[in-house]
Amino acid sequence: MPIPGSATTPAATFVTEVTGTATRRWGVHGTDLGCPVRLADGSVAFFFGDTFSSPGRRPRGWRSPVMLRSTTTDLRGGVGFDSAAGGRTAREILPNAHDVRELPDRDSPGSEFTVVPADAVTIGDRTYLSVVSVHSWRSADWPTNFTYLAYTDDCGENWHRTDARWDNRGGSLDQLWTMERRDGYVYVISSAFDRENPRGMILRRVPESHILDPAAYEDWGWNPAANWAWGQPATPILPGPVGEMCLRNIEGIWVLAYFDPAAYAIVTRTAERIDGPWSAPTVQVAGGDWGAADGTWAQIYGGYIHPASTADDLHLLVSQWNTTTGDPYRVLQFRTRLDVR
Repeated sequence: MPIPGSATTPAATFVTEVTGTATRRWGVHGTDLGCPVRLADGSVAFFFGDTFSSPGRRPRGWRSPVMLRSTTTDLRGGVGFDSAAGGRTAREILPNAHDVRELPDRDSPGSEFTVVPADAVTIGDRTYLSVVSVHSWRSADWPTNFTYLAYTDDCGENWHRTDARWDNRGGSLDQLWTMERRDGYVYVISSAFDRENPRGMILRRVPESHILDPAAYEDWGWNPAANWAWGQPATPILPGPVGEMCLRNIEGIWVLAYFDPAAYAIVTRTAERIDGPWSAPTVQVAGGDWGAADGTWAQIYGGYIHPASTADDLHLLVSQWNTTTGDPYRVLQFRTRLDVR
């Protein structure tokens, strides 16, 4: 859910709206997120959150998460989609209670209002998806119940929920994930599911073969005796608050894109090593007011990197939702380049 803030001169340029008219043939009209991940067959899966078959956030055809596939190679003209998990109509790929009662209350974890995707990674023929069980959108801290991993062995057509689960212990920094493979490990940067939480992001790693074993995850942290090292208690590596995140390694450079609520912008940081140091944030897409003519975009969030991106041609998927009218509720594509000199 977007929040107001101040605008900054953006670096990215608008390419196109990738959802709406272009995706309604699969019953995907009003939707958000759209995290893209390369599948084992080379196509790209896009994972969307709360999705409706009508424009905006209206109750018709509510599902989450859903998945569309793309084989677009030239991103300059915009992402196109070829198929959906579920066939003619994109189906809900994982169980979702859709319990709108928010029990026992809206300010603490409890019943499951919805399930939203966070990020995915493909290892061999299997793709793993990080999923958040959301209790409420009306609470200030949007309490989650837990985060878990699911997987597919057939490029997203069938999904299996696993027992790999991380419970919300009250502001836990392991709820909202982004992850990337490198050198036999999966590296995970995560935060609380709360855009007012200042505690920031933590870094963990797990051997690829043990991704479904929560006990195998190793924290990156600091203490006076060991300084920064793996196996220390998790210590935030970057400040919060923070929204949706996307970690990718592009041409040997670590790139982190995310929604910065304080800056009201989609920003990127880069680093030569996963443990930093990280660059200062670069504003790629700046937030502003509806109807503004200054290059800003109202009520934005998300900020996911397309896997075909290069340092000189980086493509970001950004959500926009008019919370007053409910429409537009959509995913936009932007194009930029990284300054990694």
